[in-house]
Amino acid sequence: MISWFKYPFVRLLVPFSIGIYLAFSIQTIVIEKNVVCHLLIFLLILLISLIFVSVFFKNYRFRWVFPVLLFLYLILLGFSFVKIKEYNLYINDISKIENIPRCYFARLCECPSVKDKTIKVMLDVFAFAEEDSVKNVDSKIVAYFEKTEKSLNLKYGDCIVFLTNPEEVGEPSNPEQFNYKDYLYKRGVTHQVYLKSSAWSDMNRNESNPIYSFSYWIRDFLLETMRDLGIKEDEYAVASAILLGYDDSLPHELRQKYVAAGAMHLLCVSGLHVGVVFMVFSYMLFFIDEKKKIHRVVKQLILLILIWFYALLAGLAPSILRATIMLSFVIIGNVIDRKGVLLNSLAASAFILLCVNPANLFDIGFLLSYTAVVGIVILQKPISKMFYSRYKIVNKIWEITSVTIAAQIATVPFTIYYFHQFPMYFWLSNLFMTPISSMVIVGGMVLLLVFFVPYINNVIAFVVSKMIWLMNYGVSWIESLPYSIIKGLYINECQFVILLLILLSLLFMVGLKNKKMLFFAMTMACCFLSLNILTLIKQRNQKAMAVYSINNMTAIDFIKGRSHVLVADSVFFKDESAFSYNIENFLVSRGVFNKGKSFFLNDNFDGNFVKKRKSVVIFDEKLIGLSDGSDFFEESLSYKIPLDYMLVYGRKRQSLTDLLKKYDFDYLIISSDIPTYLADKLIEEADALGIKYHNIRENGAYFVK
Repeated sequence: MISWFKYPFVRLLVPFSIGIYLAFSIQTIVIEKNVVCHLLIFLLILLISLIFVSVFFKNYRFRWVFPVLLFLYLILLGFSFVKIKEYNLYINDISKIENIPRCYFARLCECPSVKDKTIKVMLDVFAFAEEDSVKNVDSKIVAYFEKTEKSLNLKYGDCIVFLTNPEEVGEPSNPEQFNYKDYLYKRGVTHQVYLKSSAWSDMNRNESNPIYSFSYWIRDFLLETMRDLGIKEDEYAVASAILLGYDDSLPHELRQKYVAAGAMHLLCVSGLHVGVVFMVFSYMLFFIDEKKKIHRVVKQLILLILIWFYALLAGLAPSILRATIMLSFVIIGNVIDRKGVLLNSLAASAFILLCVNPANLFDIGFLLSYTAVVGIVILQKPISKMFYSRYKIVNKIWEITSVTIAAQIATVPFTIYYFHQFPMYFWLSNLFMTPISSMVIVGGMVLLLVFFVPYINNVIAFVVSKMIWLMNYGVSWIESLPYSIIKGLYINECQFVILLLILLSLLFMVGLKNKKMLFFAMTMACCFLSLNILTLIKQRNQKAMAVYSINNMTAIDFIKGRSHVLVADSVFFKDESAFSYNIENFLVSRGVFNKGKSFFLNDNFDGNFVKKRKSVVIFDEKLIGLSDGSDFFEESLSYKIPLDYMLVYGRKRQSLTDLLKKYDFDYLIISSDIPTYLADKLIEEADALGIKYHNIRENGAYFVK
């Protein structure tokens, strides 16, 4: 039986996290300044009251009063943390500035990220000029610079002035699409701006944090050093990611191979990397005798300084800071010589990170890092005891495998909920890749220490490069295996919560050795299966049509059961990301896993449950007209074709009056590839004719069940 008194931060973390979740779920409530002050005073009074309650209610009958009140207090505290931060965002929100042309002053608060066509960076807008005055403001925005030589020279801390008004980040325009607005909101950002080269200028001033400036400078220096030593292309991209947390140069195709192999965590600087670095430094300090307590404390403090120095080298990225803080608490636990405090140390680090930034609770990297470590701590030993061999090498291999299995079990709900997929051969990739990646980290650290030593640096660089090549070859081979990754695993929030309850009950069962938790886990599993069966029945009977919102493209989906027929223009089929970014998640949520049949808009086709002849699509006893301004029916018709919907697309000017001569419809859908000025004319004409309409560009995708 576990005594929870040993884990005070675990008990604090749970209600605090609940409060944060509730606060972000209720974004419509904005607390005013005076309310914030009153809330802080109320929390202080409540805390004092709790202390008195703990003193006076010592009677056994009322022992539950204090923990219940403390639980509620921590929920309220977590809720307040978020709302106070939201208030600061609210009063400094740039949207309160009238949308008139003005001059903005801003500084780069992070290193620019180089994309294919733009330079992406976070800007801290600190002032704007209005007529003859300059007003201060404090608002973060995402900026996309036109990719030119001028923007490529930008660096962290540079101050710029620009003339383009920032725009509010829009809601996702397609169902189940990644909610970029919500993602940025949780990070205190509500606006974005695209800056052409002529719309901004450098102020020739740098206002950077010296610690971060040094960190970015030394990281760039080490990246250039690796390139000079002959580590190039994919090997360079992987080395940059593993050693320094820099993944901008990582090709998308290679990234997807690591995802499919279940080894993507090896490319993200995390607890594994910091742990390996910790072990390397620990071996380097072998000469310090740990028998005496003072020597052990000194060694641990030196290790603490060294891992934070590594975090500095790696650019102080959020994932690196998270892993370093986690390990720091573990080191502190070792220093004070407390046994069995690892979970409490992890909870303490998570609690502090949430206090600093409550949005970490919704960061997938944060969630995966902590759940993986918790899974390893609780499940690894029981899993490793399930198998034993008389051969030591076999036991060692199984021990490594048990670590990955434990981490994977703990992260299953998050993997399915966020990524809708599961790598089947994660155990195989981790079995071979983890030792190699550890050697790469060790070799890379040695390389970074002796980069100035001739010949030796080239030899080490060659060895590191070949080991990375072996890693890339391994993930490519695993990714090519049949059923390497199961896609289309969609669960809603309710199913996600049930999976979490199943996971927690299993963890409690193993940790507390309480078999009653097995019954609870089985009950939850039955609930999960029941929901899945109901969802499956619903999906098999579904019929739906979706007209997607994709910039300068037209795409229509016809769904019946768990199959679909996609009809789109040639531009859509040429862009590989158009489907994955805008459509794939929606189809997965509908239980549609296959790619289905695809046709061009101008094709005549028979797709089993949907047909098209000239400009008319027949689906589920409904007729949908498609018009790009061409006259599909050149022959004269003696009657009007009755339509349920008319979809207009293309860049040609069209007249509803002319369309009504051949078609009879009372609902108009305006595709997102129609220019704004043409769409406005169509809307004006529809209003005059009394025709209902849906403008995809302004209102998002159109969905009909």
